[in-house]
Amino acid sequence: MSIAALIVFGILGLVVAALVGSGNDDADSAVTASPAVDRVIPGPGDQVLQQQLVGVVLDARYRLSSLVVFPSDQVGSGVDVTAEVNHIEGLNRFEFDPGEGRLIEALSPDTNCAVATFVLIARPEEADTVRWCFEVS
Repeated sequence: MSIAALIVFGILGLVVAALVGSGNDDADSAVTASPAVDRVIPGPGDQVLQQQLVGVVLDARYRLSSLVVFPSDQVGSGVDVTAEVNHIEGLNRFEFDPGEGRLIEALSPDTNCAVATFVLIARPEEADTVRWCFEVS
């Protein structure tokens, strides 16, 4: 096989990988539309176990103000887990890990939602939020 053919197959492979990897649904892109939010954990609509981490990865210019988890999609009964959020500084990742003795020992079965409030470090008076939901089995 010639070098040109290998190059063509390599380019085709990259194109196919890009198309397969771009399977983001509208909900995912809507959640992460804010320039502050790199990603949410778990992803919108993901099916997860009851001990799944819940969190958000923010752009380095932002910091988390609060993280509230809503069991079974009940907007009025959220648990503010901000006091138990771990911050992984180099990644600017903020995550809550349910477990024994924690504010939430296990995520509720069915639909759960989370709301993260964050601020631009340079303008802490201006807060923004991101909300997403996921399924817990």
